[in-house]
Amino acid sequence: MLRYHSEKRFVGGAVFEATVQYIEGEELMEQVRHMKVGKALASEGDAHASDLIELRYGVEDKPPFIPLVLFGLQHVLIMFSNVMVTPLVLGQMLDLSPEMRSTLFSGVMLGCGVGTVISSIGIFWVGARLPLLLGTYTVYLAPAIAIGKVQGLGAVTVAMILGGLMLLIISPFIGRLRALFPPVVIGILLVVTGLSLMRIATNVALGANTPYFGKTITIFFLIGSVVLIGFIANLRQKVVKSLSVLFAVIAIYLVGMAIGFGDFSTITKAPWVRLPTLLPYGFAWPDSAGLTTILVDHLVAAVYTMSITLALCAMVGIDQSGLRIRGAVAGDGLGSVLAALFGGVSLISYDQNVGAISLTGVASRFVVAMAGVILIMIAFFPKLGAVVGIIPAFMLGGPLLFMFGMIVVVGVKILSTMALSQRDVLLIAISVGLSMITNFAPPAVFETISPTVRILATDGMVIGTLAAVLLNLILPAGAADVPAKSLAR
Repeated sequence: MLRYHSEKRFVGGAVFEATVQYIEGEELMEQVRHMKVGKALASEGDAHASDLIELRYGVEDKPPFIPLVLFGLQHVLIMFSNVMVTPLVLGQMLDLSPEMRSTLFSGVMLGCGVGTVISSIGIFWVGARLPLLLGTYTVYLAPAIAIGKVQGLGAVTVAMILGGLMLLIISPFIGRLRALFPPVVIGILLVVTGLSLMRIATNVALGANTPYFGKTITIFFLIGSVVLIGFIANLRQKVVKSLSVLFAVIAIYLVGMAIGFGDFSTITKAPWVRLPTLLPYGFAWPDSAGLTTILVDHLVAAVYTMSITLALCAMVGIDQSGLRIRGAVAGDGLGSVLAALFGGVSLISYDQNVGAISLTGVASRFVVAMAGVILIMIAFFPKLGAVVGIIPAFMLGGPLLFMFGMIVVVGVKILSTMALSQRDVLLIAISVGLSMITNFAPPAVFETISPTVRILATDGMVIGTLAAVLLNLILPAGAADVPAKSLAR
């Protein structure tokens, strides 16, 4: 028998009324709940823009098709070198055959693409409906290599799938940690994230651990690309400014190929079409130590995704709701499961989108969804990926450095809008200081720490964020806590 029930609920800042038809239970009711979550998140996307940046396209804006494709391609070119790191290192450390490395790369691209589309567009409660682009996370490298060397990639696949499923399960609860991230902590998070990533981008730009390290050509491309992006971004035409990174990267590609740095052999060797294979490495149960490390790393990734989601919401002027966090973490989980099923590794929402959006002013989630579509095409058509990766990674170090510098700028802007108290100043100084110590300390300092803890203890972003959250809870705040400006008088 059919039964009808009308209800009103407050979801994500809006009240929705639905007449729900029950059919032998509450299955339809659950579907309506999920649909309302999606509508709530989409409606929040129409909120007023933040004063932190000038947006050309808001979260819910849909650019015309050609600009949509160009903006999406811009995101792919910005993130591609970072995404390549994990499959390349994993392939080298496990001494995989060229065929297996191609399978690993295709799985990563497919997971990144599908996960990005889901995260930006949303399916029921999965996906934040934000311009979040998924990519690989280097924190998973060490445990994946350790498991792979002893038990094979089949065990790595199972560990990654279990980690992704765990993110899907815990996503409703992660949003409850929202109170741990007030504006001062979000500002600190962006500052330490940008500074930590700038260190990585500097190593990439200078050709660290490559034959190009120490050569003058790396300095030339670093300075030239940064100046070029700054020049284009300062032009008056809004369309040109919005595509400043794309134009700069295209110029870098053309110059690189003109002076003989283009490796065209990778294009000729790459097949035209490759269909991703389901479970290409088989199934094997990982040992408890390796699985525990993978799961802990997924927990860290979930907290970090929550932090980036909150920062992105603050930047584009959207309510920082628990539904956004839930959707973002669930999107990471689903993307990770899909990537692992087809031979890839777990994924995370990329922070460099914050830098790209703050520079270009393009915050449309549909643009990022198009970037996801391009990544899916790269997974199925390897020659496209070969074209994107035709030049050495150091040539793209300058744009990365610029993007990560913009993340720092957004963090500073958030902090500058606050009436910082002496307590806030201490919070900033200690957190940033600890993060920088972690980033610049010699590696030998951490050799006495167990490998499981060392992965996190050597990450300046993790240490800085953890310090900010804990100090915000520990440092007392009261009536005597006066603004820092008054103390300076």
